[in-house]
Amino acid sequence: MIINDLYPLALVEPTKFANKLFIVSGYASATFARRHIVSLLERTADFEINLIIGMPNAKSDHMAFVALHNDFKNFKGYYYKSNCPVHCKVYSWYNDDTPYIGYSGSANYSQYGFFKHLQINQLNEDDPTEIKELYDTFLQSSIFIPDHQIILPESHVLATFAGSVLPGTIFWEIPDVRVTISFLAGDGHLPQVSGLNWGQRLSKSTNKITGNVKWNKREPNQAYLGLRLDSRKEGFLPELAYSFSLITDDGYAFDCVVAQDGRKAIHSTNDNSEIGKYIRNRIGVPLGSAVTVSDLERYGRTDYTIEKIDEETFLLDFSV
Repeated sequence: MIINDLYPLALVEPTKFANKLFIVSGYASATFARRHIVSLLERTADFEINLIIGMPNAKSDHMAFVALHNDFKNFKGYYYKSNCPVHCKVYSWYNDDTPYIGYSGSANYSQYGFFKHLQINQLNEDDPTEIKELYDTFLQSSIFIPDHQIILPESHVLATFAGSVLPGTIFWEIPDVRVTISFLAGDGHLPQVSGLNWGQRLSKSTNKITGNVKWNKREPNQAYLGLRLDSRKEGFLPELAYSFSLITDDGYAFDCVVAQDGRKAIHSTNDNSEIGKYIRNRIGVPLGSAVTVSDLERYGRTDYTIEKIDEETFLLDFSV
């Protein structure tokens, strides 16, 4: 039985000898799949990940899985569609058509499944051929994730406020589940070189030989979502080291982390300009331009709402 180092042992090191991974997992997270893909790309480009998600209610980060298919040709994911849910957690590695090694156990394909700090799970070596046969059987009753049309349950109908929260404040609509956070500082202004305008700042570089200082422009759309007060607390958003999927109310998805000292920001992990471009496009501000209070007021709100769907999936509601 294996309970330590599950991630490198079962999901990374086999790429020394194998290039195809077949997974059946009751639950899975898109942010973990992205993390896994990036880990493998640091070692090799010759691999593919094939995933079947077995539980019918495990589609909260659907748009993030769709984004994975758009971003990586190495990944193919499916939802199992039969009336009888599948709660298996099995992993089979092949080198082309030759079976290499397999694992089965309690670890879902997620951060909580593979990192002991979050949850203790176990795996055992298993027959890769039998696991692949199981995968092939379930594949016949599965739908390719990009082909699936998802409808949020009524419990996730997006609520809106009649007006924004006060500058510098937050409002817990549902404690520890749904919080609205002001973009504005307590004095009512929008920070000029942080938050939505993070990319408007200059970076300092010093020539080690001459001592000359040079100020360089950054990518002007860089931005982060500022967290205030106890919206920063662990137990609501993940720990600093763990990524999560941020799904928007209008159908976009970002891979994100809680960042900075004091857990005061949500950053996008792939490109720091992703959130800034999204907000600018949504409120009608030209890319590269600074966002102002007037821009937000013209759009209709000076705050945003974060809702926890599960431990690795959150909703960004910026609807008006």
